[in-house]
Amino acid sequence: MPPDARERTPELDAVAKKDESLWDGFHGYPSQREGRIPYIKTAANWIEGRRLDDNYGPYWRVRNGLYDLSDWMDRHPGGSEWLRITRGTDITESFVSSHLDPSVEKILAKFHVRDITTPRNSPYTLDDDGFYMTLKRNVQKHLKENPLKKTKSRSVAIQDGLLAAFAVTFVATAYSQSPWMAVLCGAFLFLNVNCAHNFFHQRDSWRMYIWDLSMISSYEWRITHALSHHIYTNTIFDFELSGFEPFLDFKVYRGKNLLQRRMMGFLVHLILPLFFLLEFLKRIVTIAVGWQRLRPENLLPIAELLVLVVATSQWSQALLLFSLVQFTASYFFGAIGVVAGHHHPDLFHSGDQYRYGKDWGLCQLDSVRERHDIDDNLLLTLLVFGNHALHHLFPTVDHGQLHHLEDVFRTTCQTFAIDDYQRKQRPGTWSMIVGTFGQLARVSPRKDE
Repeated sequence: MPPDARERTPELDAVAKKDESLWDGFHGYPSQREGRIPYIKTAANWIEGRRLDDNYGPYWRVRNGLYDLSDWMDRHPGGSEWLRITRGTDITESFVSSHLDPSVEKILAKFHVRDITTPRNSPYTLDDDGFYMTLKRNVQKHLKENPLKKTKSRSVAIQDGLLAAFAVTFVATAYSQSPWMAVLCGAFLFLNVNCAHNFFHQRDSWRMYIWDLSMISSYEWRITHALSHHIYTNTIFDFELSGFEPFLDFKVYRGKNLLQRRMMGFLVHLILPLFFLLEFLKRIVTIAVGWQRLRPENLLPIAELLVLVVATSQWSQALLLFSLVQFTASYFFGAIGVVAGHHHPDLFHSGDQYRYGKDWGLCQLDSVRERHDIDDNLLLTLLVFGNHALHHLFPTVDHGQLHHLEDVFRTTCQTFAIDDYQRKQRPGTWSMIVGTFGQLARVSPRKDE
């Protein structure tokens, strides 16, 4: 049985040396957050750090119970990988937010091993009478009375249309060998990747692997995005907050230098075209040293390069075209990601105090801003990460279905006297772009309001 108290390890001793003001209510700075190699931060390191910090051995923790889901793993409707990845960790927030069907609680109870008295490392609460659990019950009641039916088909049609456009422009690039066609192909690749984000949050399907047509990995992003960023948004446990550090540092503390505060918002645009390539190179390293295994979908971009080699009969020309495709997609993916909805001075970032308390759902609202100019359009929502708050609260619900939950969401916000979220937190995209620079410059933590 795993112990009820976390064992001391060199990693856990090291976290005590970090600035406690940035702990965000966690027990300490996360192990492996800096990576085993300086500046090389990977999904493999992040999930290993979670296992070190949580220390639940072969089990999964949900609330105050330990569960042995080993026999359920291959029967899990969402796919076995979600459970393989999270073994040995606290999955409370992921479990609660990913399952809208009330019957999953009865299924979970079948695998109960024992209760556990250790305080959770997560600072968040999910009280039955709190905001998130109330919202979830309201949504469940609404969906029982108003089934979603086939609204997901719109998202599927958009994704499949974008995939066809990418295929056509890729063939045209190989045939014409035109750099401009390669750039156009890269633009469609970017659109495909952003749209596929909708599908890798859901149960396994072939559409989630559209993400892997780029040089980034759907498997790794399920860890760094779905299990890290979505659960621990803008905290020290958010991989997407730490991924670019110390170069792009959104935390709020007085130690940031002038370059970080005033210049990196501009200079990052020189790095963004290389983001996919850097992720690809990190994957090669982690596979080579045995931190993760090679997956079939990892070979998709290599297959694209080989097709271009065959079509052009020249490695140099093929590499140029391939680079233009990937670098174009990489730039737009990174640029949209930075301003998607999280980095603005009004929002919670590591170092701030929580505005609404520690209810998990309210902490999500405290770290998300909507954009009124895209949220009413499904195409834009899929392509530039719209309906961001509802997506964070219910990540496995298809983007094409989220708008059905808006009235329930708004009513619940009003019940908890946070209707100001609906009134104030819906600026335009330009406001988020400007806000990104403001957040990078911010060094004074937000206090209680």
